[in-house]
Amino acid sequence: MSDRPGLSIVIPHRKGESIEDSLTHIRALSAGSRSVEVLTVCGNQPSVQRNACIRRSHAEFLYFLDNDSEPEPQNILRAMQLFEDSRVAVVGGPNLPRAGQQGIQRDFSAILASPLAVGPVADRYRSSGPVREATDRELILCNLFIRKSVLEELGAFREDLYPNEENEFMNRIQSAGYKLMYDPEIKVHRSPRPDYFSFVRMLLGYGAGRFKQMAVDFRWHNLAFFIPALFALYILAAPLVWALFGAGIWTVEHMTLQQWLSAPVESASSWVFVLYNSLLLMYGSILGFAASQTFVRLRPPRSAISFFRLPWLFFSVHFFYGLGIWKGLMASIKKEKKVVEYEIQELQL
Repeated sequence: MSDRPGLSIVIPHRKGESIEDSLTHIRALSAGSRSVEVLTVCGNQPSVQRNACIRRSHAEFLYFLDNDSEPEPQNILRAMQLFEDSRVAVVGGPNLPRAGQQGIQRDFSAILASPLAVGPVADRYRSSGPVREATDRELILCNLFIRKSVLEELGAFREDLYPNEENEFMNRIQSAGYKLMYDPEIKVHRSPRPDYFSFVRMLLGYGAGRFKQMAVDFRWHNLAFFIPALFALYILAAPLVWALFGAGIWTVEHMTLQQWLSAPVESASSWVFVLYNSLLLMYGSILGFAASQTFVRLRPPRSAISFFRLPWLFFSVHFFYGLGIWKGLMASIKKEKKVVEYEIQELQL
């Protein structure tokens, strides 16, 4: 066996976070004749931590996991098959829930795997379709192989980005003519957030990260992510719209809301009110349909609580991700310097 490892597995984590469950599954990985090392790095800025491991590694490929990622045994061998094409720079697959998830965690997993909630990003959270060329929207950094030579050629992750450092990096890769590959059978398993408030914090963080990424790497197709940002403003405006009509401060043809309800729609302001509420009703209908579809797809036994909770979780994904976009905008105006610390530990398997 060569002294130079063929694959470096990189696991960033915070101080106090355990990586034992992940290591247990890593030891069960099938790597063929390829030697494998594990680089764990404790610190407070994952993009910096990952780059430190990239510099430390002398392997041909790197496999990025999170501290709680539980990879399946076939992952390495399947990825290496795809890397036989020299134009393939990145290989990844879905992040699936651990077996036995119950309650709200089960609902979180179902929501994130729904295209009606998160669009094409849903393929990050479900094993979907054939092996195929992909984009950054389908690949996720807690289950991602990268060819080391491409990192050396194009540069590593931007250290001023977290999260979304991998999205900017993958955009660079595609612009350089390399391929990103998605294999639905390259799987890791993780637990979703433990409660609603941590789920909301995650959504806000993802939205903020997306804005920061767009600020440093603007691409026209990413304007689609401003749809939830506009939706958040639309929802925040609802109390004001209804209050102005309800209090009679905002009138239609000098009519209060009660008078307007029985009058013909004639003025521009009345059309604004009609359009606003019509869109709200349409969104509510789509929300109900999406939640019902998701509930039906849940494996039995299904909880009655999930039936009522899923619509709210769908709304939460759209609203808080959009709110996170604005949070990212505010954070970019008021930048704070962060003292970064990390420590690398090397394990040989």
